[in-house]
Amino acid sequence: MSARLALNIIHKDWLEYGKPIAFLTAGMFVPLIVSNKSSDFSKGMLAGILISASYSFAYSCFLSERQRGTLQLLLSLPLRPFELVLAKYASLYSMALFTANLPGVFLGDLLLLFFLNAFVLLFSTICMAGTVVSEKPWAPMVPLWILLVFFMPVQKILGRFHPGGLDLYNLTASHVTLVAALAIGLAPVIAIASALWFERRLASLA
Repeated sequence: MSARLALNIIHKDWLEYGKPIAFLTAGMFVPLIVSNKSSDFSKGMLAGILISASYSFAYSCFLSERQRGTLQLLLSLPLRPFELVLAKYASLYSMALFTANLPGVFLGDLLLLFFLNAFVLLFSTICMAGTVVSEKPWAPMVPLWILLVFFMPVQKILGRFHPGGLDLYNLTASHVTLVAALAIGLAPVIAIASALWFERRLASLA
């Protein structure tokens, strides 16, 4: 019964957010059409669209339910709060991975596609985890602020203020595939941890 209810929740989300999913997925094709697939411009546009998609899907899947008051209705279903949150994560992943992979298969670069999947899984998970553990409307924006760090001249900053950190930075940069694999493994850990926190939080308030 729980699996069937979870599938119904995923189906409901797809019906509700089908248009944004289609719009963002179509947007992923734009850089593939207007630019060389392997160009930095194309990769940058793909990353930008995936950031927007991950954030908007995470916001829609959970925080919007809080804001509309429909989360309480979902909690009345014969599901543990833990199971409800995991169903919402499954819904999030189905949307995010669809958006990343449908256009991504046309890249012709399996390694880049692997990186895109690792990024969208981890980033969307962190965005939604923020909405699960906090009722604050700015919660899903915290990962965006963290992401800004990666657009800063990290090497120059480390070289000036903390030269010892350059070794760790260079080690990470030289093992990007391993970092991506760790990101994929970390995503479900964060999802499960936030689901457990949510369930225990509700129990403490009961």
